[in-house]
Amino acid sequence: MHKLRGFSLIEVTVSIFIVGVMLFLLQAILQSGTLIRMSKHQSIALSIAQNKLESLRANGYASLPSNGTFSDNLVSTLPVAATTTLTVSVYNAETKQVSVSVVWKEPDSTASSTISLSTLITEIGGLP
Repeated sequence: MHKLRGFSLIEVTVSIFIVGVMLFLLQAILQSGTLIRMSKHQSIALSIAQNKLESLRANGYASLPSNGTFSDNLVSTLPVAATTTLTVSVYNAETKQVSVSVVWKEPDSTASSTISLSTLITEIGGLP
């Protein structure tokens, strides 16, 4: 009696399972890199918006600038074509609403990402 050479069904099944798990783990590692980069950009944009609002609050109602763009050193760490926008509008006779937006586009994406923050700044300080 001579033995047949080859792989058994169990050996083939186990090898397919192992290869499948390895491919799944590779995909998870690649996806986590993208998520980490996106999270970093969101954190930077949030920091830019918070810094601008804090600066405007510290300078007071009388020195609020007009609408438009503003600059920040951290913008250069976002993907190219990131923009920052400041909007100041009248909320009531003694209060203005200030909104700050940071918009950028991830390198692998077609959609833009946005972080927007708003606050009220009063003429006498504090909320009305």
